Amino acid sequence: MKKTELLYKKIKKNRLIALLTPKTPEQCLVAYEVFSPLGITLEIAFRSKAALDGIKAVIKRHPDALILAGTVMTRAQAEHAIKAGASGIVSADYIPAVVDACARADIMCIPGGLTDAGKQLVQKAEVYGCELEELKEKYPYQWIYKLFPAATETKSNLDFASSWKGPYKDLAVVYAGGVSFKNLAEMAARDSAGVFCGSALTDKIENPEKMKEEAEKWLEVIHGSKNRKEERALKKIEKKKPPCIPKVVTFGEILLRLSPPNSLRFAQTKAFEATFGGAEANVAVSLANYGLESCFVTALPDHEIGQAALNHLRMFNVDTRYILRQGKRVGIYFLEGGASQRPSKVIYDRQGSSISEVKPGIFDWEKIFERTTWFHWSGITPALSDSSAETVAEAIKFAKKAGLTVSVDLNYRKKLWPPQRARTIMTALMADVDIAFGNEEDASEIFGIKPKASKPGLGKLKINDYRTIAQEMAKRFGLKKVGITLRESLSASINIWSGCLFNGQDFYQSRKYKIQVLDRIGAGDAFSAGFIYASLAGRTDVEALEFATAASCLKHTIHGDFNLVSLKEVEALAWGEASGRVQR
Repeated sequence: MKKTELLYKKIKKNRLIALLTPKTPEQCLVAYEVFSPLGITLEIAFRSKAALDGIKAVIKRHPDALILAGTVMTRAQAEHAIKAGASGIVSADYIPAVVDACARADIMCIPGGLTDAGKQLVQKAEVYGCELEELKEKYPYQWIYKLFPAATETKSNLDFASSWKGPYKDLAVVYAGGVSFKNLAEMAARDSAGVFCGSALTDKIENPEKMKEEAEKWLEVIHGSKNRKEERALKKIEKKKPPCIPKVVTFGEILLRLSPPNSLRFAQTKAFEATFGGAEANVAVSLANYGLESCFVTALPDHEIGQAALNHLRMFNVDTRYILRQGKRVGIYFLEGGASQRPSKVIYDRQGSSISEVKPGIFDWEKIFERTTWFHWSGITPALSDSSAETVAEAIKFAKKAGLTVSVDLNYRKKLWPPQRARTIMTALMADVDIAFGNEEDASEIFGIKPKASKPGLGKLKINDYRTIAQEMAKRFGLKKVGITLRESLSASINIWSGCLFNGQDFYQSRKYKIQVLDRIGAGDAFSAGFIYASLAGRTDVEALEFATAASCLKHTIHGDFNLVSLKEVEALAWGEASGRVQR
């Protein structure tokens, strides 16, 4: 389905358009990212010099964005807006040249006025070479007109819309001009299918949170609410209940990490700094740090090193009650930190570790998943052994039976298994996954879904490649959401970091951060944990993406695997504070 058709359906369904006359292109991004998750369509007014660049900015970050170009008065403006990525064109009057340009490009055109509703329909039909009835049936996104102005200080023009719907049955009408929160309820009552456009929705563009609150009020008026008394009663009951903290379970290996201090090389060092970490353990610690109930499941030997790993997790309030004490080995990985043009190096010594010896039936998943909301695993765990892969499959089966959201971080490690074995096993495990995370190379290495123009190894990334990859991942495995971290390596020490997300309909890209890398290990885990937390906290997809990207950006500044940052620190960066100034 074409974007212009999708936009028409969105407008008809949600019935609200926010008109913005931007002072800067950045304001268009802010407005889109506030309104889109609410289902509200953004119309960018061409009376502003920033409009065209604003449309381009939105489309660059959100290639699937559905936006309107407004107050388009000439053919040239219409053509420029369409080329920039607008999915529909709005005019304040019936301007034949604009209608002609849109119809020839097969883009929805919404002329406006108090008359000429029929004229513009006839012109559209002529361009398409069809009768009016065929226009309505075959090109419904052109069966639309704008009542402008809908109201003035002294009179209402709503009767015009009623008169149009006689000869032009089911005509979609956009009410604009003079529409305010005060008269919205009256207008909505007059036309139960009407679409309403208000510039007042963007008055608080400098305060996105307030703008969102205002938009939600408009939506409530338009769509109404059944059983209001019942809803209020339920809210009172809910307020009396103690808050329910979501529980997340992660399953994988925790390893002993040994690193030469001060970026020394393996051949130079006479000592190693010891700490613990591992993909799923890192996620568990982050989630506990954000205030969630976080449970980590693994197997550790019943000796002092196994106990040290257990104690390390408990330091950060991770629930360790379901960790099995068996086997003889804690897996080890050696990390040589990179600097400038010298990359980091990892050497694994984890064969025969306790977790690699687990097998189905050894964990009581029904008990582990009691009161649980979310289950997270990574592609590292099934790579450890055939039995650990079978245990992951068992865990996923019980998680889905319990109604949990299941997420995976693809986490391909070529030192653990070859691509063909990874593809075979991971393909089978993906069947019951809801959300997948990965970096710029994972989908290519495991599933052969390769970028066309990007060169991840050289740090050269094209965002459209990752939109295609995310869409293909979602389609192939029936995923609800796909999140990808994007690292542009200028050197081992300086990276540009961002993330992107496809939610089955829209594609979003986060802001970019230029980072000085202190320790990059665990950045992907910080992203996964950030997205899981923000999703469970009720954030929109856009907000969850920004939170996850900010959390993983900060991880690059923390020594060790664990992302030891506070909720407030992540929120401060996610919502705008990136200066690194001293906080007094």
